[in-house]
Amino acid sequence: MMKTGIARSAGSQAVIALIVALSTAGCTTPAGGTKGTAVTPASPSKSDGNSQAVAQSASSESLSPVERRLREQSQATQKTTVEGTVIGTIGGGLLALLTGTEMVALAGAAAGAGAGTAAGSYMATKQKEFSNKEDLLDAMIADVRKSNQDTEALIASAREVIDEDKRRLAAIQQEVRKGQATQAQLASARRHSADNRAVIAKASKGAREKQTIFQSAERQYREGNPSANTGHMQQELDSLNRSIATLDSLAQNVSDA
Repeated sequence: MMKTGIARSAGSQAVIALIVALSTAGCTTPAGGTKGTAVTPASPSKSDGNSQAVAQSASSESLSPVERRLREQSQATQKTTVEGTVIGTIGGGLLALLTGTEMVALAGAAAGAGAGTAAGSYMATKQKEFSNKEDLLDAMIADVRKSNQDTEALIASAREVIDEDKRRLAAIQQEVRKGQATQAQLASARRHSADNRAVIAKASKGAREKQTIFQSAERQYREGNPSANTGHMQQELDSLNRSIATLDSLAQNVSDA
């Protein structure tokens, strides 16, 4: 127990140190990047509070297997975005110790730092793993391809959830007309549908943040290696952008009628 407490304390101290580091990261030169200005970590917004309320509302209701899967995929997308930004700074061991609240704090700091800083951190981590520039590019392409696969899986889950919502709402609306269900039950179903829409929207936001980081990293790589051909990576990025656009459209199409 004492070791766990010490480890948790180290994790919390790392969070504080990292938020401070990210707040001034714009003053440094990321790998292959350019010097910028200091930034301030993003403060929790009203939308963050609304998102937390949505999560609490959803957890209080019974979720179907595909709804649980969608939430797990959405959380993984957002967590991976933060990890890609900070793991090179605090290390995977400490990252694993962070609480959900601390991850949110890191997400805000990472967002405030901007895509250029996040891409610089990502590039620095990759350069530690791959000293050869061709191997580095291949690893970056593999990361974008994995994000593409994850996003496609998210789209498949989102479509299943949308179909479930439509069937649920249609059934309850019919029961209301027959006097077998109340308006309160219909309103609850609509809130449930709205929760699902928020989850899809958050997943899309996380995927777009990753795409932005990858795009900036690709640009930094080209600046450092002018003769390199990054066409394959750009193709993967274009595919990811199309998938994200599909996710955005699905979030708008979740029925709440």
